[in-house]
Amino acid sequence: MAVGVGVDSFRRGWRDALADRAVLVGAMVRASPGLSALALGVTVVSGAIPPAFNLTSGLVAGSVESAVQAGDRSLAGVAPSLALATVLYLAMHMLGPVRDGLGAALMRRVDTALTADVMQAMSRPRGVAHLEDPEVLDRIAQVEGAVNAMTPGAGAMYLIMVWVQRLQGSISLVIVATFSPPLAAALLVGHLVAYRWRRWHQREMTSALLGRIEGIRRSQYMHRLAVEPEAAKEARVFSLSRWFRGRYRQEYLAVMEEVWRRRRKGGLIAVAVSLGMFALEAGGLALVAQAAVRGDIGFGAAVAYAHVLIATSNLGQFSEAHLFVTDGAVAVRQLRNLEASVPAAGLVDPRGSRPADGLPRASIRFEHVRFAYPGAPDEVYADLDLEIEAGRSLAIVGQNGAGKTTLVKLLARLYDPTGGRITVDGHDLRDIDAASWQRQVAAIFQDFVPYKLSAADNVAFGALHVPRDTTALDRAADLAGAARLVRKLPHGWDTVLSRQFDGGTDLSGGEWQRLALARAVYAVHGGAVVLILDEPTAALDVRGEAEVYDRFLELTRGLTTIVVSHRFSTVRRADRVVVIEHGRVVEDGTHHSLLAAGGRYAVMYELQAARFREETDDTGSVAHA
Repeated sequence: MAVGVGVDSFRRGWRDALADRAVLVGAMVRASPGLSALALGVTVVSGAIPPAFNLTSGLVAGSVESAVQAGDRSLAGVAPSLALATVLYLAMHMLGPVRDGLGAALMRRVDTALTADVMQAMSRPRGVAHLEDPEVLDRIAQVEGAVNAMTPGAGAMYLIMVWVQRLQGSISLVIVATFSPPLAAALLVGHLVAYRWRRWHQREMTSALLGRIEGIRRSQYMHRLAVEPEAAKEARVFSLSRWFRGRYRQEYLAVMEEVWRRRRKGGLIAVAVSLGMFALEAGGLALVAQAAVRGDIGFGAAVAYAHVLIATSNLGQFSEAHLFVTDGAVAVRQLRNLEASVPAAGLVDPRGSRPADGLPRASIRFEHVRFAYPGAPDEVYADLDLEIEAGRSLAIVGQNGAGKTTLVKLLARLYDPTGGRITVDGHDLRDIDAASWQRQVAAIFQDFVPYKLSAADNVAFGALHVPRDTTALDRAADLAGAARLVRKLPHGWDTVLSRQFDGGTDLSGGEWQRLALARAVYAVHGGAVVLILDEPTAALDVRGEAEVYDRFLELTRGLTTIVVSHRFSTVRRADRVVVIEHGRVVEDGTHHSLLAAGGRYAVMYELQAARFREETDDTGSVAHA
């Protein structure tokens, strides 16, 4: 029974090893068929030359022995075998750099191709839920080599080294078989056993790492906080650097303790296996020496057999190269799992096919909408009803946590409702092609992205599907109040907005917000008809915000505009205002009608207005909230 289990374990081990190699070969061929074929050819030659050199060294030794016996002190009898050995020696050393260069080039090709695959897989869903899924993030960390600093491309490079080792060992074993088939068989079994145990030992440690990827990501986050600029100011003001270092060490040790425990557990077995193989190889060398002493083989043959016998140990090796091959294959598999599972994880139904062109003409309606974020215990909306009239501006007001930003995410179709439905002119939003609908929408969120790219890119991202138009860029900047900002940039629209790049410059929070608003305006140039602004002017002062919205609402007149803001200087300009509380619309009307009603809106307005009532602007007029 035990023998059967052992044989079955060996079979599974070899099946897994072959499967790993097949996965990596597939990635290599997809990345660069020509380079893969060239690498394979060089690998075959690299694997065959060392055994040939070992045989030739035996010929040289035999030639020397014959010359000594014949009393010939010239090199005439040794020259042919010596010349062949020299050629093989040079070829062996020249092929090394060639093979390494091919491996490095293939590594870059594979990693570049797979990185593009990751980007495509993660950007394919129109929703964003998968970007917050810990399981998905763990898989990405594995694909990108964040677990053990080993990428699929590096696995492919090391696979070439493994092939060379295996080929050298296999050819050497065949040569040993010409001396003694039983010895060759014993070496084969011994090396297979040694490889199996070494592989098991290494995989035990790897599985310990793979089971703790989230801990690895946490430790890497602490590392980034300590060395990257985003947290640098607070790290110094609040003296956080020491805490970051301590937490990094704590998270790292929590992961590595189990790895070290498994290393100790298998270490004694690994030592025993290595000693067993040493005894077997020493016995084989003794047989070769005995045959030479008896005169069964010559001195040259004994030298050759001794060399190739030692070279068979390549069959039993399980070094870091083999581990990297396995890790690279696992990473490729995780990528394929991502490609298969991420569309569903995006939580946006991809089956809608109706084009969104011309929508909305009448209204967008939230009908008994329910929604809860994945893994959250409570619903944000339990029964939300709201109608948004096309072509008019709507302001959404509410306390923090009321669900205002969630409404924006649902409207932009970054999530689908978990209950009820959203309709556009009577059509369920799920039946509309998500990509087509999102081209109709221009959304600037409160956590908008300041892209460390050119100013032109930051604005033109609003409508990448149309040819870039400098006149439209200038108009968008002007309407967003960013024209003067662009004019003062060192290289105008071509200025990179980060000091981390040569010739770049940084912007203030308010300047970034004006540029983000310009992006939304530029989206209108690209055909967007639903504009969503979620606290887009929080970094501007009251006067600056009023100026932006006066221009913005003038531009968007006739478009469907949704504004989320805590500032009533913004809200009061909208055609209609709704107040959301506990996931429901509790008040609905114009600014003046809601003030007259004396409800929640009036209370919030009065609290904010009191802070500004005594302030005056430069002309002496009273500033309104």
